[in-house]
Amino acid sequence: MSKYGAFGAQLHIGTQQTEYAVIACDTDAGITGAGNGSFTVTHADVAGSPLATNVALAVGDLPADVVTKAVAELNAVGALNSVMVFYAVGNRLYARCIEAAANDATFNIAYADNGCAGLTDDPTSENGAAGVAEVEVAGVTNIDGPDLGLDTVDVTTHDQATAWEESVGTVLRSGEISLDIVYDPADATHDASTGLVYRVEDKIYSFFKLIFADATEWVASGYVTGFKPTGKVDGALTATIKLKITAAPTLA
Repeated sequence: MSKYGAFGAQLHIGTQQTEYAVIACDTDAGITGAGNGSFTVTHADVAGSPLATNVALAVGDLPADVVTKAVAELNAVGALNSVMVFYAVGNRLYARCIEAAANDATFNIAYADNGCAGLTDDPTSENGAAGVAEVEVAGVTNIDGPDLGLDTVDVTTHDQATAWEESVGTVLRSGEISLDIVYDPADATHDASTGLVYRVEDKIYSFFKLIFADATEWVASGYVTGFKPTGKVDGALTATIKLKITAAPTLA
């Protein structure tokens, strides 16, 4: 079998840019005339940008309903879903870029009536998290994880054929990544302005890419949940970092 050394493994970190549109209707009744709402997404990496997509709306749809329908339609557009993911938070339509990249100032989500009635046109969306291109975390000495896991539930019954326990899989756990670093408080990937300390203190939803020596990559998103420095009299200044993954990591 092939054997790989761990030396040269890297942990990259960055921020995926987000943008959101606040959906509103002309009255509390919501959509008053069935038809299409047009959602136009502008982003430098989207083919055909600005790209308009029609979303079918029904009488009585409230802003949250409009968002839910828009999410389903926009996530089905190939030119969009290769660059970003749309999701709903109440009456807010969010888009988060898949990759961590430098902020694109042109990113925008506009919406307007296009055959329906009652949707309040808005040509300008709101800025969420600013995009930050991924960079290698400096001074990493050890990497541990992600510790993926599967929860199981015992479904053994009195009337089964044998007395052996039976289980079914339930929730997949994405786990954590732990790393040890030689801590440099002035390093941009460690400090409180843009680095790991900043990402803890400001609860920054972050992009992680773990690259092994054979070029295998684990890509995930989540939060920096721990930063513990250690300074021994006769040793280097070091720190232990905890990264909590959310959703599914991708193996490339």
